[in-house]
Amino acid sequence: MIHLLVIVALLAASAFATEPLRPALPPQTTVGVGAIAELRDDVYSGDIGWNVEIATCDCFSLYTDLSYRLVSYEWDTMWHDQRHEAVNLQVNGMNESFVGVKFFPMRWLGVVANWRFQPGEGSRVERFNRLGVEPTILYWFSRGLLLGYSMQYYTFVENENFQPGDEIGLKASFVWNLLWDYAKRTGWRIGYAFLYRWRVEESKNFNMLKAYQKMDDAYRGFRMRGDVSYYFGWFPFPLGMGMAYEMNRGEMFGFETGHRVELYFKALMP
Repeated sequence: MIHLLVIVALLAASAFATEPLRPALPPQTTVGVGAIAELRDDVYSGDIGWNVEIATCDCFSLYTDLSYRLVSYEWDTMWHDQRHEAVNLQVNGMNESFVGVKFFPMRWLGVVANWRFQPGEGSRVERFNRLGVEPTILYWFSRGLLLGYSMQYYTFVENENFQPGDEIGLKASFVWNLLWDYAKRTGWRIGYAFLYRWRVEESKNFNMLKAYQKMDDAYRGFRMRGDVSYYFGWFPFPLGMGMAYEMNRGEMFGFETGHRVELYFKALMP
């Protein structure tokens, strides 16, 4: 089984995915698959996604997330003698690619490093390679309640003379095992994550004269995700079935939002 998971992880490293927002957790071996419905920038879409994490020990793991956009369309309504209720089908295909590592030299302290490849045809936004580093602190409030905190730094790779500005973020999360059988690893699991991120400098367009290179795109916003799942003991490994909701483009002083609903299965490997 471990050899099969390693092969899947290597294949995933060259595939495409949607960047996940999940609670901070220590290294573990898991396999998940889900169906995703999303609304963002007036574009409705449906994806299928799967993820793999391989832990070689309690202190280190490799992970990746994959996603394929099956269908998407834009419902565009305009007034004042303009276009009304136009439907625009979008180009579908592979979405963003995402791979990373977790390293926890101490049970409560570690770092997560990740690389996001330039998105495929399934994504129309943020089409740049990106490197991220996330120092993380874990705190076991009780045996069944794990709290997580992380600081995040993201830098982008210049593409076609465009240089996105660096971003920083703060994330807080919890995972609560409710009515949990610790021997069989079955029961209810509730998770929540809140991420607040802002661009610390404006992006630049080096195709313009120096005085006009700044793109006036500094922003501050948040993402938050909550999920509930139940893990069964029907197989040699615990298998969970759950549902998650994510608001992935919130503005603290505005109304721009993106919404995502996910139905998923997740296996906890030995």
